[in-house]
Amino acid sequence: MKRRAFLAATLATPAVLSLRPARAAAWPAAGPIRLIVASAAGGNADVVARIVAAEMEPALGQRIVVENLPAASGMRATETVSKATPDGYTLLVGTSSQLVHNIALFDPLPVDITTTLKGVAMMNEVPMILCVRNEETARTLPAFVERLKAEPGRNSYGSGPAGTTTHITGALFLQRIGATVEHVPYPSSAQALRDMIAGRLAFVFDPSLTGVAQVKGGAVRTFGVAAPTRLAAIPDVPTLAEAGLPDFVSQTWNTIAAPAGTPAEIVGRLNALVNGVVQSAAVKTRLEELGSIVPAAMTPAQVDAYYARERATWIPVVRATGARAS
Repeated sequence: MKRRAFLAATLATPAVLSLRPARAAAWPAAGPIRLIVASAAGGNADVVARIVAAEMEPALGQRIVVENLPAASGMRATETVSKATPDGYTLLVGTSSQLVHNIALFDPLPVDITTTLKGVAMMNEVPMILCVRNEETARTLPAFVERLKAEPGRNSYGSGPAGTTTHITGALFLQRIGATVEHVPYPSSAQALRDMIAGRLAFVFDPSLTGVAQVKGGAVRTFGVAAPTRLAAIPDVPTLAEAGLPDFVSQTWNTIAAPAGTPAEIVGRLNALVNGVVQSAAVKTRLEELGSIVPAAMTPAQVDAYYARERATWIPVVRATGARAS
């Protein structure tokens, strides 16, 4: 009896061990994929997610449902994906706000996103644009800075929710120039931009993916982009360094992240698919025309390394602003 039981267990072992590869090989046959965006519809991450998802669907032969969960400075989305079954059916559009800034904004973190999430693929980088009203009296960045410094407490700037890149960039800008300007957070930077156009705010740092259209359409003026080089979409607009604020670079980015423990086979397939989409001539051109930067394709390990570098750079900056999650 003991020998028969041993043989039965031995013979069963390969079948048990083969379950995980079989599930990975079957992916994504089991149903739709949830691609969770930690911001409102129509914003930077949402726009990119829908462009990329539309190109991925036919290649996968499976529907991708883009789901917006903007609550709690994006932490609701990162929690949802962190706690999801690691089977490739729940993914996150990971941005600097959720995967970097929130580490400094929440104490304690509801989940340790440095261990519960892993990088899958890079999509694009999105510099911030310093937007002001068309009626702004200052015509240059130095003149604008002098105006803000001469009117302490009399101006406000808007952003998306507390801790987002639009907020942190504004706070860093004020630290650099030494001005006192009240911060007004909004559910999205688009709403802040509307209030600025209406005359209720002095400036907004808007993601280039949405801000470029506002600049090109004449709805707002800009003093420059917080990018290392000028953007192809608005080549006549200087960088903020060129405009008079040396070494001022601030951008968000859009990546795909998955729950830790997602099978390597699935992560690899997703990585190859996303890289193929965003590096294709049509999608790369579209993302650049919208005002973003498409870096070279990255492996999952390189995406994780990118997260680590961004955290080392920006977590001290966020903590220094004193910002807390709303």
